Amino acid sequence: MAYTLQQNYELSDSRAQSYGTRWNGTTFTANSAYTISRVSLLCYRDGDPGTVTISLYGTTSSKPSGAVLATMTMTGTDLPNGSDAVDWVTFDFITPYLLTNGVEYAIVASCTGGSSSNDFNWRYKVTGSYANGNFCLSTDSGSSWGAYASDCDFRTYSGDTTSYVDMAFTDTVTFSEVLSLGRIIPIGFTNTVTFSESVTISLGPLSGTKAEKYTRRLVAFGNDTAYYETI
Repeated sequence: MAYTLQQNYELSDSRAQSYGTRWNGTTFTANSAYTISRVSLLCYRDGDPGTVTISLYGTTSSKPSGAVLATMTMTGTDLPNGSDAVDWVTFDFITPYLLTNGVEYAIVASCTGGSSSNDFNWRYKVTGSYANGNFCLSTDSGSSWGAYASDCDFRTYSGDTTSYVDMAFTDTVTFSEVLSLGRIIPIGFTNTVTFSESVTISLGPLSGTKAEKYTRRLVAFGNDTAYYETI
């Protein structure tokens, strides 16, 4: 999947620590309507913070609020170890989320384990200069938040989230026809399908009792139609 950088802030002079009930966040305002698929944070760990969770929230009064909109987790020990190893770390949301242009959202980092010496450290600018968001801190696991004139380093990305469906029996099949039979594949995928007596569908030259092998390559997907070529 190809990703496109959409928004970012990349100035820092300190660290925001997350561990236990101490959660950190930064808000940003969507500059267009796009599906956020991943974020990158300038961060590192000290010791073993346990499982790190990065989540997307809506906001109220420039603070995280409401239900989680998108999330992912990472084993804390997979992060760069120590401040000298600080680096941009990519977090891919399990389910991407469509942002609304002009609406403010919050990226929140938490790790329910850890301690002040076993923590997730997110680089931030104490006196922030990002005009469309701010730094947030909770010391009670997100139940309440404070907002501050600081900003964490972040990058947001959109991704190509088109679902490509493999049918591989006809050169052109409509999207509705393949939903129950296909599987998600990228363009260029080559698939050989063998039918057996257990198959109960009939498409083109194939019947429910005819065992044959066909190889097709998905070459395009558009207007709710998947296009294949015989190879």
